[in-house]
Amino acid sequence: MSRKLFLHIGLQKTGTSYLQSVFWQNKSELRAQGLDMVPGTLRRTFWLMLDVRGRVDPGFDAQHVGRSLERLPGQLAGAEGPRALTTEESLAPSTSDQIERLLAACGDREVHVVVTVRDLARQIPSSWQQDLQAGSHQRLADHLDRLRETWVASNDPDNPHGPWRQKNAASVAARWARHVPPERIHVVTVPPSGSAPDELLRRFCQVLGVDHTRLADDRTRPNEALSHVAAELLRRVNQGIEPALLRRDIYGTVGKRYFAIRVLGDEDGDKITLPLELEPWCRSVAEEQVAALRAGGYRVVGDLADLLPVASSFSDRSVEPTDAELVPAATRALSQLLSDQLVRRRDEKQANQASRTGQAPGKAPVPRGVHRKPGDRLRGAYRRVLSRLRHRGRR
Repeated sequence: MSRKLFLHIGLQKTGTSYLQSVFWQNKSELRAQGLDMVPGTLRRTFWLMLDVRGRVDPGFDAQHVGRSLERLPGQLAGAEGPRALTTEESLAPSTSDQIERLLAACGDREVHVVVTVRDLARQIPSSWQQDLQAGSHQRLADHLDRLRETWVASNDPDNPHGPWRQKNAASVAARWARHVPPERIHVVTVPPSGSAPDELLRRFCQVLGVDHTRLADDRTRPNEALSHVAAELLRRVNQGIEPALLRRDIYGTVGKRYFAIRVLGDEDGDKITLPLELEPWCRSVAEEQVAALRAGGYRVVGDLADLLPVASSFSDRSVEPTDAELVPAATRALSQLLSDQLVRRRDEKQANQASRTGQAPGKAPVPRGVHRKPGDRLRGAYRRVLSRLRHRGRR
């Protein structure tokens, strides 16, 4: 019997970061349950996605990144368990040619595709702020307008582009179903708000044949969403950044992981909601997707009704916060930025002082009258002699 390979292809903002965090933390336990993580690290999986989708940039990606797909057959052969998992949410928009290349590299594995899906009223705001954390400065209102304009065209499986490439679950599943039998495509719905914290993990592990209760979750910080005000503040900051600095190899560390997550991530406030007038449109789109997924013959874990939006995802609040609302958040962000720089400067000064005096950083100097250890006296005498020799050399 062929060994199975589960390809978790997304969609983005459907709990993928949470699931991946748990799986990478529990590689040993998963292996004990007969499931190997392939290619083996989170970074190598990202490189694999770049290679599959033709997104390797010779300007800053190492040469070996462009050979990630070439290495996949060997990595699968080296995985000893009866099942393997590759999870990378940016595989979803792959074109048919890219899917064929990936499947060809999977050898004799029985490939199963896993698609995690979420109701649009929660996914749309979440994906918009994800774009902001990648350097975008598009206004939410403009993002929503573009979604409405391109919805019909996105239903073509041969059009994996534009703002729906990670949102039109029915189109994504239909494109992959051209290469993988529908009965081997698993649609896992994200449970509604208020469900048990581990319900999504339970559903996903049901597909993998894994006991989720044996998996530890040691995340120190959940993947929290930015507040309505914090997201708009990030957008305006991005708008003032030179485009050349928005490249993923530069912006990712500073713009996303430091400023967006560390500085703005702790900002309290209302969550991002969709305008109340868009509720009928959003519900209509969701119903179309549910009908298409039900007709596709895929294996559904959860309930497709989970994809229908709820009233609390909409509000009559202004789509864009006012300047008055942004000022307090901007002040706190600037205070955090300045504090971090001051701490960095203080630590640098302490380190420089330590290198000159031979003391560990932060260690108080020995007061006068307090006897030092013999070793301290010798080091002090050595420094005085060395100082005199240097002084004579300059005369």
